[in-house]
Amino acid sequence: MPMAEFRGLGFDPVPGSADAVAEAARRCVAAAAKLGEAPAPGEIPEWAGRSAQALADRAGRTRTGLAALPAALRAAAAVLDDWAGVLLAHQRQAEVLDQRAVAARRAVVDAQDDVERAETTVQFSAGAEGELTAARSRLATAYRELDRVLEQARDLERGHRAEAARVAERLRSLGDGAPLPAAPDFRSLATHLDSFSQAGRDLGVTVARTPVAPVTPPSGAVGAFTAALGGR
Repeated sequence: MPMAEFRGLGFDPVPGSADAVAEAARRCVAAAAKLGEAPAPGEIPEWAGRSAQALADRAGRTRTGLAALPAALRAAAAVLDDWAGVLLAHQRQAEVLDQRAVAARRAVVDAQDDVERAETTVQFSAGAEGELTAARSRLATAYRELDRVLEQARDLERGHRAEAARVAERLRSLGDGAPLPAAPDFRSLATHLDSFSQAGRDLGVTVARTPVAPVTPPSGAVGAFTAALGGR
């Protein structure tokens, strides 16, 4: 979707891409599904002893940590889906305000022209004072309308930022606990999220959390985890 220019407002009160947010949500759902399909590490029947037990203990902690991630990803996807809808609604409001601002600026220009003509006329006709007064009144009214539209746009911007902060907090609240060591690279996902708000940049932290103590998963588990989140 092409970005709006906002020639009337002069600024974008609701920056971002609802499509990018929705795509990030879809990626989270897909990653959660792939993680659910990843085989869990288990014991090796032919191997016994202290080393085998140590590996089994580590595998158990890894399994516990990975088990929490699909739910966190699905919860993050739900938050992002909601945010995409809010973002789209806010952008529609911004487009309407921009259209009103364009009309208001045009009215200001027209009123300024009327004032200039009336000022010229009054130099040659004393009876044109009433016309000049009316033209100045129309100009003041046009300025007030433009100011009103711009203030509504600033209100929308403030409300949008506040909602984005709430979304970011919801994402941060998902999965409190210690971060999973050797977490996958979230840069490809963050690339999509950076385009809509600070809320997206918290997703990488959120989905990398797990409620268990830090562990170092075996390479097989890390490979499955990374592949799921990378969409490979």
